[in-house]
Amino acid sequence: MHRANNAFLNRDTVGELGMLVYERALAECLRPFLSELFYTNASVIIGYVHTHQDSNINDLIASSAELSLRPDLLRYGHNASISFDWGEPPVVSLDMEMVHPDLTVYFRIELDGKGIGVAVEGVVFSDQVADTDAALRRFQDVLQDSRLPA
Repeated sequence: MHRANNAFLNRDTVGELGMLVYERALAECLRPFLSELFYTNASVIIGYVHTHQDSNINDLIASSAELSLRPDLLRYGHNASISFDWGEPPVVSLDMEMVHPDLTVYFRIELDGKGIGVAVEGVVFSDQVADTDAALRRFQDVLQDSRLPA
């Protein structure tokens, strides 16, 4: 058990393995959303990113999340990139925010021709947490609260 850094967690405060726990929990919560997003035509997403069509990216995020997550929970972070390697499918990276009254998660979604991944950059809690165990419990509670009832 480590002392949490006030109300903020990132790789420096919890380490790579500690952050992996957060990434897995977030990816599991977002699985239906990520599935919807993955099946969007890649050329559409690339076009939106390339032409800086932030409102269309926001609409795509909202429509992909509407069946599984509470409204207005996910936001596009207004930063994206496209990486191309010769002979390989492009990799699209979207900065995202999950905004809940108890915390905000800053993360990145990466889509390539094979799958989709989630990388958590940081978690900002609405108030201080006692330690990393308490932080993880609160994070998991927020993820549970973020899902729409089945």
